[in-house]
Amino acid sequence: MRKKLPVKPGSIRFIYTEHFIEHIRRPEALLLLKNCKEVLAEDGVLRISTPNLGRLVKDYLSERIQNMEHAGWRAATPCAMVNEGMRLWGHRFLYDEAELTLLLAEAGFKSVKRVQWGESKHPELRGLETRPDFDDVIVKAM
Repeated sequence: MRKKLPVKPGSIRFIYTEHFIEHIRRPEALLLLKNCKEVLAEDGVLRISTPNLGRLVKDYLSERIQNMEHAGWRAATPCAMVNEGMRLWGHRFLYDEAELTLLLAEAGFKSVKRVQWGESKHPELRGLETRPDFDDVIVKAM
């Protein structure tokens, strides 16, 4: 993901990624998003779904443990939930909505909007999320 994408600049209409960006460091994510911006058509859309650090922290502060049976994971304590949620599965950097929006702006995206799980005005981007929704940060960027 550190190299330019092997497609002609401006030739892609849609890019979708689900639960990937949190597996690379923020500088690598910035480079990837700059490359995505370059290959997107003028009216192209990038849709990103990623775990929500804000939700994890909110649950921790409320002493509520997220139950992720689909992944075979249930933390023993709120403290373990935060530590495991940030480190398990190869996570390198978790985002909240503000940080992901900032990163996308740094990559050159002019419009970033939070969108609902599985919903989009573009049929090509509807119903793509495959993981249960734990208030994930899902955005469309143009």
